[in-house]
Amino acid sequence: MGARKRNKRERAFTLIELLVVISIIAMLTALLLPAIQKARKQAQAVGCQANLRQLGLTFSTYLGENDGRVPEERGGHIVWRLFTRNGNPAYAKLALCPSASKPVPGGGHEPVGDTFHAYRWLMGQPDLYGSYGFNGWVCEGMVEVDGIMVPAIVDGKPIYWGTCDVKQASRIPLLFDCSAPTVSPKHFLSPPKYEGGDWRTCPMMSNLCINRHNGGINMLFMDWSVRKVGLKELWTFKWHREYDTAGPWTKAGGAKPEDWPVWMRTFKDY
Repeated sequence: MGARKRNKRERAFTLIELLVVISIIAMLTALLLPAIQKARKQAQAVGCQANLRQLGLTFSTYLGENDGRVPEERGGHIVWRLFTRNGNPAYAKLALCPSASKPVPGGGHEPVGDTFHAYRWLMGQPDLYGSYGFNGWVCEGMVEVDGIMVPAIVDGKPIYWGTCDVKQASRIPLLFDCSAPTVSPKHFLSPPKYEGGDWRTCPMMSNLCINRHNGGINMLFMDWSVRKVGLKELWTFKWHREYDTAGPWTKAGGAKPEDWPVWMRTFKDY
């Protein structure tokens, strides 16, 4: 009996041994957690690009059905019409970046999200969410003149694209990570002063310049290509026909790293 009791005590873990095992597990978890989080973010970025490619196919089909023209749609509603095409809920899911698939907590029904949350409002339907935005300069801007709708002209020149069949298509944004349904950037607009910005005081760039994918966002271009773009690169694209791609917030326009808000200074310059 005494020998069996001794053998049981010898086989049992001591308190110190248990604490050592727990400490090792905790240390391994701490070491692996960043790698797991990084892998998760990479998977979300890949899923985001897959969504944009699928939406590009859908949009190209839409253009084929409309003689290649992009009719005027206020608020980027043309995109949400695609997302709910034929009532298929699968398209509505494509409207959500995997990194921003849930709405802003307690955000009501304002048509604005943030870096990692979707906005709640789509065509007046509060049960639909989105985390991609549309280039508002792509739609065919129309104004009424003497009772006739004609293309919008600025300084004697049309600035809206109205079609995707144009030169420099690989430099013209179409659809992208965004915290609002649509944005219409201008070359002189300043970047958000702080990460996350304030859509009320700086709506265009605060909604567009979001650090959703490690220093950048994913973007679908008019040539149907999809890639990650740097946040400072946003000012270099040909957003509309008369957009200055060498504006004050580009290297060509003289922008220096110290000119940018503190939260953006370490990002790559363009």
